[in-house]
Amino acid sequence: MTSPGPSANGGFKAGWWALLLGALALAAAVLLILHPPHLLLASPFARESRAPAVSASPAVFGRSGQVRVQMVLPNEPFDFPLEVRGDPGSLAYAWVRAQDSAAVTPTQPLVGSRVVAPGFSGFYRLEVESESGRRLIDSILVAVLVPYSAKIGQTINGYRIGNYRSGIESDAPPPPRGFVEVTRESAELPVSKHLRLSDFITHDDQQDRWPKYVALDARVLDKVELVIAYVGAFRGGRNRTVEVDVHSGFRSPVHNQRVPRAARDSRHQYGDAADLAIDADGDGRVTYRDGMLVSLQVEQVERDFPQYVGGLGLYGNQNGVPYVHIDVRGRRVRWKG
Repeated sequence: MTSPGPSANGGFKAGWWALLLGALALAAAVLLILHPPHLLLASPFARESRAPAVSASPAVFGRSGQVRVQMVLPNEPFDFPLEVRGDPGSLAYAWVRAQDSAAVTPTQPLVGSRVVAPGFSGFYRLEVESESGRRLIDSILVAVLVPYSAKIGQTINGYRIGNYRSGIESDAPPPPRGFVEVTRESAELPVSKHLRLSDFITHDDQQDRWPKYVALDARVLDKVELVIAYVGAFRGGRNRTVEVDVHSGFRSPVHNQRVPRAARDSRHQYGDAADLAIDADGDGRVTYRDGMLVSLQVEQVERDFPQYVGGLGLYGNQNGVPYVHIDVRGRRVRWKG
């Protein structure tokens, strides 16, 4: 028997290579069909990397850049400024609960910065959706208020608020638009860099009753954070740690009547005031000098941001822990206590 010649071996090898290359080409075609190139190039974190390139605009955080909550009424249209990189035409949004990210509204088109609040009181975050994925805007909370109209007599859900003068006297300020519902779980939520929701709870005899209800104006949060930043700058740098203790935030009208020397029209009742003890000079103590230093920074903030003009009261020259009252009532008022 004669063995195959060189030409036969060469033909066999050529046929084998052609078959192998054909099989590889077919496998590559199937792979491209099942997994397009943009998926083949995706990282293990593909869903997050394909999420829309969107974030909260700096305008959401106030002039201080430190506000962490927006307050709106149920189903209220409001502006939620966003920074979008890429085509914003296909974006949509939905609301999710802050505590567990469960969706509470259907997805709806996102047109500009205008959104509609959820229909029920609580704390929510905005989730933005595009064809490529979803992005949770977790840098700021939206607090949907319990409307003032929910107050029956002097209470909301059994929690005593009292009566506002607007229902009795025609020249009295209007009542708050609504109240933040505060549970044990939500009490420690940050509402700004230095302040928590618990800082604004009324110090009355209802400490064991939950939920509680708080009137709170985001403008006072912004003003306080600006004052703290100015105090830090006075001490040599805006990033310096400044110790802040909130003596009083919201005061219900019924509680305000029981506070010694409290003004009958105290802005604490409207949620746009705070009494603060700040160690302005950084010596580890809060003295009357600290109060005077803070007062100087309040004056400067109001010059730089006239939209936050309001009351300034300096307390503690005679006895007690010195503190400063700050509010955003819209007109300049000064006093000492």
